[in-house]
Amino acid sequence: MLKIDNLIIIGPAGSGKSTLSRSMGDWLESAGHRVAYLNLDPGADYLPYVPDFDARELVTVESLMKKEGLGPNGALIRAADVLEGVVPEIIAEFERRSGDSDFRIIDTPGQMEVFIFRGLGPKLASALHGRAAALSIIDPSLLKNGVDLVVLKLLGLVVELRLGVPSIDVMNKTDLYGDSIVEKMEREIAGGAFKDRGLSAELADQLYPIVNGLSKRRRAIPVSAKKGTGMEDLYKAIGESFCACGDLT
Repeated sequence: MLKIDNLIIIGPAGSGKSTLSRSMGDWLESAGHRVAYLNLDPGADYLPYVPDFDARELVTVESLMKKEGLGPNGALIRAADVLEGVVPEIIAEFERRSGDSDFRIIDTPGQMEVFIFRGLGPKLASALHGRAAALSIIDPSLLKNGVDLVVLKLLGLVVELRLGVPSIDVMNKTDLYGDSIVEKMEREIAGGAFKDRGLSAELADQLYPIVNGLSKRRRAIPVSAKKGTGMEDLYKAIGESFCACGDLT
């Protein structure tokens, strides 16, 4: 039986992190696995799952805004710093509550940069016990051209670099955008989509072969968190991410 202890869900605001957390958890439970949830978003108004440990037990964006006179962004950064200071305690309590779960799903803050580029994400990833993988969501609503694809693929590599764990690209919202938008853009790029389109396109053209070379084993897994489709393929990709030979598909 495949056993990955920790799945860290990461993505831009509105990409569907909490919904994917619930859908992946539901699928795992239907397959006979025991699942526990950790919410690390101190600004969440609603969660589609019941967390075993909730960062809002320690700090909330709303309370910091009132107490310290901060705006929403400043309060979120301050909350992340508060959580970073008690990461060992969070992990210990979460693992105590999650018991003998097979999978621990970690739902990260709505603004991914607060988790990735500050200390909270790397510190938490290094403190987890057992194996860990990051599910890095690609939101197809952000894909307007090939430059956007290069940027989002770079973000997936940054997640792996910052957290020090394998990262799987997950293309969400296929119920709205289909499951071939990434492949379509890759074909357009191969056909010269970056030619004569200014400085950003020129830079993307130079970066794309490097990004593709580094992320060759990282195909984007198409899913719909809303409808719960694609979870079995995602489950298989998680296993492949720990294989020394990588994803051979």
